[in-house]
Amino acid sequence: MDLNFIWLALGEAVSPTTAAYALATIGLVVHFGFTGLLNFGQAGFMAVGGYAFAITSLKLGWPVPFAFLATIVAATVFALILGIPTLRLRADYLSIVTIAAAEIIRLSVKTAELTDVTGGATGLNGASRAFNDLNPIPEGRYGFGVLTYTADQLWVRVVGWALVLIACLLVYLLIRSPWGRVIRGIREDEDAVRSLGKNVFSYKMQALIFGGILGGIAGALFILPAACSPTTTAHS
Repeated sequence: MDLNFIWLALGEAVSPTTAAYALATIGLVVHFGFTGLLNFGQAGFMAVGGYAFAITSLKLGWPVPFAFLATIVAATVFALILGIPTLRLRADYLSIVTIAAAEIIRLSVKTAELTDVTGGATGLNGASRAFNDLNPIPEGRYGFGVLTYTADQLWVRVVGWALVLIACLLVYLLIRSPWGRVIRGIREDEDAVRSLGKNVFSYKMQALIFGGILGGIAGALFILPAACSPTTTAHS
């Protein structure tokens, strides 16, 4: 029996794309799993983060740390735009707004009017070049079999999964803090939390922003694929 599929599956399991989805999922865990916010538009946060990183690093020539900072700011603004009109409402209003917002982002970045900024339907090429310039790993090939990577491929995997581990640790600590106990209480019964004098809207907004930032960073990571080639493309 040919067992090569096992190694191929393992290669995909440790890919930077998988790490990006894992990071976005952690953001959804904060939104829905702990706070009860029904967010169906995490792909919108990923798109906003990915384009913020690509535009600032490629079009504006910002250093990678500042491009990641722009990703965080863009995801925060997007969360505020979604949350301010909806988080005071009940039922499924947030889910409706997040679906619509994700579609608006997807359609907007592909319009001909924004081609000079977003690259239109073809996206933005070369988003990984500045990221690869920070690679401290010596040139060469590492690993064995199908798990053999160049220095750039290994670098993006190390960074991607390090971000996932940091996010897991941060969420673990936050959920066990007083802040985490409040948002879990909101998930169970927000009226009871409100009766204790807590500002439920503020806590919901904080959770939406935090999970959205994780989604935005996931979007930036998503455009740094395993090949890390000059033809890396950012698109929703």
